[in-house]
Amino acid sequence: MKNYTFRFWHYGLIITALLSGFLGYNLWLGDKRVFISGPPTHGHHQIEMACTSCHGDGFSDASVMQNACESCHLEALNKFSDTHPKSKFTDPRNAELLSHLDATQCVSCHREHKPEITRAYGVTLAKDFCAHCHQDIAEERDSHKEFGFETCTNSGCHNYHDNTALYENFLRKHANEPALNKKPKIPALTGLVEWNKKNKQTPPLQLQDADAPAAYKDENIVNQWALSHHATANVNCSQCHAQNDNWQITSTALTIDSCIECHIKQNESFKEGKHGMRLADKLSKKLSPMSPALATLPMHQDAMSQINTCVSCHDPHQPDLTFAAADACLGCHQDEHSTNFYSSKHGQLWRDSQNGLLPAEQAVSCATCHMPRLKKGKKVHAEHNQNANLQPNSKMIRSVCSNCHGVEFTLEALASDEQIQSNFSNSLEGHHSSMDLVRDRIEQRKKKQ
Repeated sequence: MKNYTFRFWHYGLIITALLSGFLGYNLWLGDKRVFISGPPTHGHHQIEMACTSCHGDGFSDASVMQNACESCHLEALNKFSDTHPKSKFTDPRNAELLSHLDATQCVSCHREHKPEITRAYGVTLAKDFCAHCHQDIAEERDSHKEFGFETCTNSGCHNYHDNTALYENFLRKHANEPALNKKPKIPALTGLVEWNKKNKQTPPLQLQDADAPAAYKDENIVNQWALSHHATANVNCSQCHAQNDNWQITSTALTIDSCIECHIKQNESFKEGKHGMRLADKLSKKLSPMSPALATLPMHQDAMSQINTCVSCHDPHQPDLTFAAADACLGCHQDEHSTNFYSSKHGQLWRDSQNGLLPAEQAVSCATCHMPRLKKGKKVHAEHNQNANLQPNSKMIRSVCSNCHGVEFTLEALASDEQIQSNFSNSLEGHHSSMDLVRDRIEQRKKKQ
């Protein structure tokens, strides 16, 4: 029998087979982590393991990724009147601009897994990208002659998508406001007020009305519930705990689905924000709920094992909105901005309010800025999507800061990283150079008139 000679190229076959097996297993049954070419942008780090949500099956064309971007972001862009919508570039009059930069595709400006070229807001173009379309701006406006295109996106100037608080007419209207409004006021929530108006003849539930099975009744918990908004609004134990004929007794067993029937708007916005985006319908089957352990910001070590659902901040038996507005946040967040809250001017206002020294509508908590109260008609509810005004932070001007402060003072505060990290503890001059340009425009118009 002839001896078989093991040759060098046989090693190549073995290595190829092993590598193919490893990669094939990771592609079909694993978490696909080995295929990621680099870390995702800050806004997408939570969903990087849900590859197919953005990339399709790996053999999809570019339209799949564009649709994925729009499925998450288009509604928000439309809501804030996107200044560079796709329709602007599908207009034949702007066709020439696409030869410089295809602004109809999100990935032209936002490329994932490219940390070496990624800047703020996930932008992967050079900072002077505005020059692609606005080469003649210095000729059109004398005030811009000294500015380079790399300065366009400075805080207080221009944002590519959302200029709702930076366009000229708005700034001109608020050009001479004081740093602090005479009557700062945060809108009061109206949910329970509205319920009481519609249910004047419905008395609150009492201790004896609790419908939990005797084996599950805890005297302390039932007492808390009887004094809560839930009992006032006739929400009984079974409405949250009895699911699929099984009695869910622990708070960890209660999910966002336990709250969705009554808190529809809050549920929708929660799933759009950083706390709940992993529970969004198209991701919930692929990803676990968010937890502090998955965050990129510093978090308290003893909070790492928590999961983010409604009951993480709201005790269902004792729904304390005061606790949820600040202490719940600081129970997890340990970054510099967060830990400086109680030593800041805003934190002092919050403590004064809790001690009865200040009206609640003048108090400022974490939630006041990052989960602002939105008013539509006479109804006011809390925005649970932190992304709605987090980046760029100029989004906060209209929905948050202007409740208490003048626009120029706000622009100066939001433009300073030092101020942000100190939680706005340092003194400000109340001056921003962008407003100088606005005042110059006002004077020019007066002269023409």
